[in-house]
Amino acid sequence: MRLNLFEDKENTDEYVDVHFANMRPMIRQIIDTVNSERPTLSGRVADSDMDDGDEIFLEPEDIYYLDFVDRKLFAYTKNGVYRLMTTLAYCEETLWNYGFVRVSKSNLVNIYKISQLKPDMNMKVYASFDNGERICINRSYKKSFKEYLQKMRRMS
Repeated sequence: MRLNLFEDKENTDEYVDVHFANMRPMIRQIIDTVNSERPTLSGRVADSDMDDGDEIFLEPEDIYYLDFVDRKLFAYTKNGVYRLMTTLAYCEETLWNYGFVRVSKSNLVNIYKISQLKPDMNMKVYASFDNGERICINRSYKKSFKEYLQKMRRMS
């Protein structure tokens, strides 16, 4: 992809033109950024009382994976674990364009944070992240996970 930037100090009406052949995730991210529609997720540090503590806004690229446990949704990042006040279904719908795919009934992973995929017994595959954590890609989600990876590779 080529990027042309033009600075005009006398321009009072800033605008962005995007030329594309296919609507790829990268193009959608550019559009979302320009329109200020880039998704952010709000949460609090997981070990704090949800009524106390500061609200934190997480960018999709900072999240390794999402985990739904005991009717609570958690986001795992390099810097910690955060409890989110939304649903896994909402995150799946909102973040699919940002590299997130469901790998089990309770997990979404960010494919851009995966450092290694390792097959295991019983047709399972484990995704390892650079923070040392692993998530199992259940065999019932394996096919859709691989299709998503291929689609994102073609589109990026």
